[in-house]
Amino acid sequence: MEVIPLGTTAFQYQGLLDDQQFYNFLKDTLKGYGYDLTETSYIQFAGANYVIRWDAKKVVDDYMAYRITIDLNYRGITETTAMKDGKSVKAKTGTVEVKLTSDILLDYLNKWTTGVSKFVRPVYDKMNSEVTRQRREAFENEIQNIKSVLQAHFA
Repeated sequence: MEVIPLGTTAFQYQGLLDDQQFYNFLKDTLKGYGYDLTETSYIQFAGANYVIRWDAKKVVDDYMAYRITIDLNYRGITETTAMKDGKSVKAKTGTVEVKLTSDILLDYLNKWTTGVSKFVRPVYDKMNSEVTRQRREAFENEIQNIKSVLQAHFA
């Protein structure tokens, strides 16, 4: 498998925060874009500080897949009260940093690593370089769209 790193984009929100609701919103958003999700780690630090990491993968075809590593870093989470519909309700405040790291995975099934396929793959990659470029652009746009949707959740 070959990994083509595309980069990282991030944003931070500070204020009233419903961490469970955002967790579910993020999960639903990524599933809506066609990604399969795996929570790879959950680490809680002193107090209400914790980090969650997900791997999201979307198969494009039997040769290429998109992967997003999502890091949610919650800091300074505290209980408070807020007004909702004219009533005082329990709420949380704090900071969440959302980091999206994207990669394109080529030959993610490792079908092109042995035998004749191993020698044909460079030719295949060269013939499909334009398709790969177009898919890369589409994936980069998709990452920006996902980031915008997630940021809008906090607006």
